[in-house]
Amino acid sequence: MDVVFYIPGVILLVTAVFKLSSMGGSWRDPLMVSSSAVLVVGACVCILSAPPTISVVNKLVGIANFSAPLVYSGMSALSASYLVLMIAWRGGEPGRVAHASRLVVYVYGLVIIGIVVLFALADVPVERTRDLDTYYATTPYMREMILLYLISHTAATAALAGMCLGWLRKVRDLTRQGLTLIAVGVLFDLSYQFAKYLAIGARWSGRDWDFLSTSVSPPLVAVAGVTVAAGFALPRVGPSVADNLRAWRRYRLLRPLWLEMRDLRTPVADTHWWDLPVVRLVQQEITILDGVLVCSPHFDDEVRRAARSAVREEAVRSAAPATVPAPVPAAASRPPGGRTPPDHAEIVAEAAMLAAARARVAAGPDADLPAEPGRLRSVAQPHLMVELAQALASSPVVAEARQRATRQKVRHD
Repeated sequence: MDVVFYIPGVILLVTAVFKLSSMGGSWRDPLMVSSSAVLVVGACVCILSAPPTISVVNKLVGIANFSAPLVYSGMSALSASYLVLMIAWRGGEPGRVAHASRLVVYVYGLVIIGIVVLFALADVPVERTRDLDTYYATTPYMREMILLYLISHTAATAALAGMCLGWLRKVRDLTRQGLTLIAVGVLFDLSYQFAKYLAIGARWSGRDWDFLSTSVSPPLVAVAGVTVAAGFALPRVGPSVADNLRAWRRYRLLRPLWLEMRDLRTPVADTHWWDLPVVRLVQQEITILDGVLVCSPHFDDEVRRAARSAVREEAVRSAAPATVPAPVPAAASRPPGGRTPPDHAEIVAEAAMLAAARARVAAGPDADLPAEPGRLRSVAQPHLMVELAQALASSPVVAEARQRATRQKVRHD
């Protein structure tokens, strides 16, 4: 059951780390900073709400149930942060935005002070890590503290829902998708609050519906927290995540070409495990282009023509027209301007020429230069570079050209 708290906490924390690492020079952007702060605060609240964490905090401080005002204050601060972030996100006249944000901060600052004061006045000597709301539902001052937290949280949720639904009809794309996620999260949050109210009300009337507070509400609020945070983060993090996913796919597709070229030049910079895919891709492509430059004096047009003929002859034997391009990976789209890309045979031919040139470079400075210098055109266009890499990895014609160049090197030695 405790994972209900820790899993969303870890998710929010990882998202916050990813977001912070992608901010770059955006530290002065209030929306970026506040949305990152919401993720961090949400992660801390989730982790602090877990019963094992509650026990540890109580023991460290030496006050029974000290985690109660700590968690309630964190939840109130998170509610205020959501409202301030939504106000800033919607924008408007700067004076009105600043006034509304200050009003939220003042109101929820008073709520947090009230929570702390009421807890200090309450007599709660028995530690309760899972059912504090219902166990102390009738205890003076503690009862008021619990109600203050719940009512202020309900007010924030209602205000957030109103702003979200009012703005939802006016926006499109990622902003609309983010608002939709927030609306879904608000529904889960309202369900969590409803379960809490029912459990506490049952205690007041002498019934035991504690399961609503201890078993039903935790997963509801966990899902709500992750969903709302994701809704706020999506418009800002979404494009970066999409760019990195595309970069990672291209990085993997270009790996055969990178493996062919990586030993020809010293890498521009070392990569680290924490580098984002977009950074890795840039360094990979620089290494590839530097390697191609080293191989360029050894490009042999005769090798290219022989490989192209071999591919087309094989296509004829297989009753497959040689002019039909091979399947292109998703990352390799048609170039702009409607130009027709080279056919598959031409890509394989260039890959064979590159593989043979790489073998000649390995022979050292004494390797003979070709009589008919060739030119590698496919590296000039990103989608063709991907096809070139795939041909290097899988084409038997390319493998044969590499072996032939290697045998020539051995005879030369």
